Order: sequence, then structure tokens, then C-alpha cells
Amino acid sequence: MQFQQLSAFKAVYELGTVTAAADFIHITQPAVSRLIASLERNIGFKLFQRVKGRLLPTDKGRAFYLEVSKAYGAIESLSDCAEDIKNSHHGSLHIAAFPMLSTSFLPKILGKFLKEHPNVTTSLKTYRSEEVQRRTALQSCDIGFALLPEVTEGVTSITIECDCVCILPPDSSRANLPVITPELLADHPLVSCEKDDTQQLVDKAFRKKKLKQKEVAEVSLASAIATLVAEGVGAAIVDPFSAQYASEVHPGVVIKPFKPSIPFRFFILLPSLRTRSEVLDKFIALFIKQAEQLGVVFTHSEI
Repeated sequence: MQFQQLSAFKAVYELGTVTAAADFIHITQPAVSRLIASLERNIGFKLFQRVKGRLLPTDKGRAFYLEVSKAYGAIESLSDCAEDIKNSHHGSLHIAAFPMLSTSFLPKILGKFLKEHPNVTTSLKTYRSEEVQRRTALQSCDIGFALLPEVTEGVTSITIECDCVCILPPDSSRANLPVITPELLADHPLVSCEKDDTQQLVDKAFRKKKLKQKEVAEVSLASAIATLVAEGVGAAIVDPFSAQYASEVHPGVVIKPFKPSIPFRFFILLPSLRTRSEVLDKFIALFIKQAEQLGVVFTHSEI
């Protein structure tokens, strides 16, 4: 299977005619037809059928196009990575992070860092955790923050683990209690996060006590949880970074320890083929210091 064959197929599929495809990829119409025919021989099924003079994709052709599109998307992503690598230089700090940290916490740290190091060139880009890990493994960023069950080869990781907390509406009857437990929330409205690893641990804590949660809303974003709690909809058990964000955006939100401990773990990822720069070490130290100053108590271990 050749790249030219896939390019011809993708062009015909998207543009609808051999003529348009030939113009787009700058080859002759017979050449496009030959590439499509040879691709069909290679894969063993028809990609198009001719109906009233028009080429229409077969069912298998449509299914194959979806996979080809994914491959082209990966190639385009590699181009972005190559651009990142080309533009990186000494005295730069390029950060890739999952959405929750890059909403508020990391921008504040980066702002403080730039005040202390004004000559450093920086960038902060938000991706899903899997993409953060992939870009770090490709050595196209200096540091990544990813929420993953485990890390793969190609990166060095620092494990960050802390305990979740409970956030409560300002007028909650539980707001003055020193510690919140499942028993105290058994009949209290709860805002939950979509069923990620942390939420599953929360659910397990309630099941262990044979208590049912009074779930009133399930959301995906930390900002949505913060707003719903601030509006008095219910309490929520969240990671301490989301809790700090909630209290900053909505000052009335109350943060309380939650027992039993619900661990929240993520990774700081570093490209394994690079030596750690002084700039990078200073940023990691600032990240840890700022988290501790905000009351986020965590342990961290480097692998």
C-alpha cells in the first residue's frame, strides 16, 4: 500500500471526481485511475462504484476512508510536532497540559515564572492527556502534564499524588464541619464528575458504607462543577486543583477535607531523550511550591 495510492483515493473520495482529484494532487486523470485500481487490488475490495457517470464510494470504501482520514490526521499532527521541535531553542519552555490544569493553575504559575525569567520564550498548549503523552514522547515539548493510569516509553515521569477534597455551597449546613465523610453527604445533593477514575473511587467509598449518593448533576468540566456548587445545587468531591479554582472564581465556595482519602494522581512528563535544563527544573520547583502554598498537600516521586 503506497502513500500515492492513499492520496489518490482520499482526493477522489472528498472531491467526487477523478478530474478534480487529478487537479488537486497535480497528476493526470489516467494516473489517478491507475492508483485507485492498484489500491483496490492490494486491499481486495472495491472502493467506488460508477453510477450514472459518477463515482460513488462503496460501503467498504466509506469505512476505509475513515481509517485513511485518521492516518492523515496523525501525519498532520506530526507536522505540528516538527514545527514545535524546529522552533525550540535554549531558554525556551514549551508546556503541554491536560485541560483541568491549563485552565487556571498553570497559567498563574507561568505568569509568575515569566516575571522572574522575562527572557524565556514560553508556550502553554492544551491537549487531551493521551496527546500530551504522545507529544512528550516525540520530544516536541519540554514538559507535559497528563492525567493517565500509567505512562508509556519515551518519557520520564514524576508522579504527583494528592487527596481529593469536598467543596460545598456557601450556605451548606455542613460548611462548618472540620471533615466531610460519606455519611454526612448521604442525603445531601451531589454534583459528580463524569465517570473517570477519581469518580469511581468516590462511588466506591459510598458503596463501602452502603450509602446511596443523591446525585443531582453529572458534568465534565471543573468550571461547571464550581458554578453548580456556588449556585447551591450541591456539594462535590473533587481534586484540590479544581477546588482551588472553584474558590477563586466563586469566593463563597467552602473547601473541606474528605475522609476516607480519595487519591488523585497525575504525571509530570519529560522527554526521555533530552537533558533537563535549568529553566525546566526551576519551573517544576515553582509548580510544587505554588501548589503547597495554595494548600494542596501532595507527595511526588520521580521515576
